[in-house]
Amino acid sequence: MDLRVDALSHRYGNLEVLSDISLDIPAGQVVSIIGPSGCGKSTLLRFIGGLERPSEGQIIQRGQPPEGSLNPLTYVFQDFALLPWRTVAGNIALVLEDHGLGSARQDEIITNVLARTKLSEFRDALPKQLSGGMKQRVAIARALAVNPAVMLMDEPLSALDSQTRELLMDDLIDLWARERFTAVYVTHNLAEAVRLGHQIVVLSRRPGKIREIITIETPLDARRRSDPELASIEERLWSVMRDEAQAADLELVDG
Repeated sequence: MDLRVDALSHRYGNLEVLSDISLDIPAGQVVSIIGPSGCGKSTLLRFIGGLERPSEGQIIQRGQPPEGSLNPLTYVFQDFALLPWRTVAGNIALVLEDHGLGSARQDEIITNVLARTKLSEFRDALPKQLSGGMKQRVAIARALAVNPAVMLMDEPLSALDSQTRELLMDDLIDLWARERFTAVYVTHNLAEAVRLGHQIVVLSRRPGKIREIITIETPLDARRRSDPELASIEERLWSVMRDEAQAADLELVDG
């Protein structure tokens, strides 16, 4: 299933937050969205996920979700959103419980996604026993459990230290290489955007408009941290964003 964001604009009262956003999210690709603080990245993700309706424009779903999809669009949040009194398996089960699945089918799905995210041996652990990186793996496993067409990832690695972030990026790339999932990935981190994005959408300061869309042809699993092409793209992105990022930061401080 592909998604199309078509001429999307939005206002909160007199405050214009997004202006004339149009972009395609092809199946099997990760689309990274970057831009200065307050430019509307997370707001755009909420519209894509159907949590809010834009003032103008629409989100168009083209094609059918995967067979057996319980939720075509699902979120992975920055703060993990795990229930502390439930085990790893119990947290994953939470998204399956309202779909009329029998316990055997639920257990089959949980076992499958735990294996896919390298969490099988932590099935019965509680969140308090897990590192930040492991907690985010559980959140990703929970998203995969509903067999989504598109994962909506809102700064999923920003709460992690740099080493754990690198490991999680490697895990996401390995997962994509095996499953070719589709995702919209919001981040402040240019290195993440370049490592994980097939397309990188650069938004301007508020009201957020598309300044540029950069396409990277190299498959995710063929990219290397020291790749000069990726370093060049990251530098190009920063040169596009630098002045607006500084202005946005001052605007937030002054505000």
